[in-house]
Amino acid sequence: MHSPQLRGIGSGTAQQMLTRLRGINLDLMPVLYELLCTKSVTQTARSFNMTQPAVSRSLRQLRLAFQDELLISLGREARLTERAESLLEPLARAMEDLDFLLRPAGRFDAATESVHLVINTADYVIQLLAPVLNDICAREAPHVALEFIATGTRNASDLTQIDFMIGPRAFGETFGKRVGHLPLWRDDIVCIAASTNTTVPDRLTPAQFRSMRYAAYRPGPRILPEVQTLLQPTAPLEVAPICTVPNFLVLGAIVRQSDCIALVPRKVARTLAQEGRLRIVEISFPRKQLFIDAFWSPAIDSRRGRAWFRQILARAAAQLSRATFVAARQQKERTR
Repeated sequence: MHSPQLRGIGSGTAQQMLTRLRGINLDLMPVLYELLCTKSVTQTARSFNMTQPAVSRSLRQLRLAFQDELLISLGREARLTERAESLLEPLARAMEDLDFLLRPAGRFDAATESVHLVINTADYVIQLLAPVLNDICAREAPHVALEFIATGTRNASDLTQIDFMIGPRAFGETFGKRVGHLPLWRDDIVCIAASTNTTVPDRLTPAQFRSMRYAAYRPGPRILPEVQTLLQPTAPLEVAPICTVPNFLVLGAIVRQSDCIALVPRKVARTLAQEGRLRIVEISFPRKQLFIDAFWSPAIDSRRGRAWFRQILARAAAQLSRATFVAARQQKERTR
């Protein structure tokens, strides 16, 4: 890999710049600037709360580094050399730039700053979260761009390539304890059936489910059974699906237009049922709870806007939970 060309040093390369930097103590730059401004060792010593001999030693080092006298004494007065005069303006700019670079960063300003965030998750999480997050960002962070993707995140190293992965807690825990995580919501798995499918009772046993025609969610063709169980705890029931798709929402379309049933998270089942021609069927299976969390790599945690966005994720999840509670209460009232 070639070193990039640095702007502002003519034809010098990055390597040549490094060589020059090694030849000077950069801590002396503020002292040099003060000497050039005051033309006085005494005043410079006062400015930095240093002794005059210490400033004199610094001046000797600077003269050696620049191969120039810089400051020439003329009786009680002093004057700058031609070289020193030429340094004054660019040194002032450099000091200002360095102060800006080294100043502690302030809090992320969502109202004015731009940031691009990549979130890897399943389609059902996108359907639930994207509208809420987009609404919050439209009102509070107009320059924040969200990119949702649905690709495999296999390990902690893969997490460094994105900003957040949102998925089942059991799967995310395989990344290790050092990965950051934020609990978002709890869900469980239910069955969906077409409203016209009268052969499906209101509650299914595992044996009844297996005896019926069903479609299943599979995120990839080579997913190991143990990984599939982490992604969907009822996966052990789906031993002989007639159709598999990598998309929860497509399952709704399949079920609506056939005698198939399917297992999906309750939150997505409620969304699909709102579109009509689908009903939710409970399934008697002890391991069907699902905890959805956000995960991120500590390696990218300090990037601008990431801490702010975790707060936004928590707010969005709370909003979804409130909406779920209201929907469940309304459903109970309708069935009384």
